[in-house]
Amino acid sequence: GEFGVSTLFRGLVTSCGREGLFCAGYLGVGPVFAQTLRERHIIDGPGADFAGASGAGMIAATLSHPLDTVKTCMQGDLERKVYTDETGTFRTLASREGGYANFLKGWSLRTGRMICAIFLIGQVKNRLGPLMYPHAVKDKS
Repeated sequence: GEFGVSTLFRGLVTSCGREGLFCAGYLGVGPVFAQTLRERHIIDGPGADFAGASGAGMIAATLSHPLDTVKTCMQGDLERKVYTDETGTFRTLASREGGYANFLKGWSLRTGRMICAIFLIGQVKNRLGPLMYPHAVKDKS
């Protein structure tokens, strides 16, 4: 092609960071928040799961959204006319009108989607885990 195979890896560093933060949200933060709510008798059942997903989604989205913004800008500029690399893209976005707020455009939609994803992934894990790995599930009786 016109740009070569290397364009497949454009924005890879920020993409890995974004995915790492998302995974931390659904594998760690969401379940820990939900368990804490249950143990303190604040909320139980799916409500605790949703509250945990909400907290985890807000944290993960807030931390990962700037990385996603940088990645998207880089992948949209394959010719590197405006967005050269991760550092250059960060500087370009920060220096534009709006400053650092440019990194959080679209935050609310992404956060809502992430909360739903973390909740649904947790529900699937809770239901399929015992079916697929019965030997690894503690008996609650």
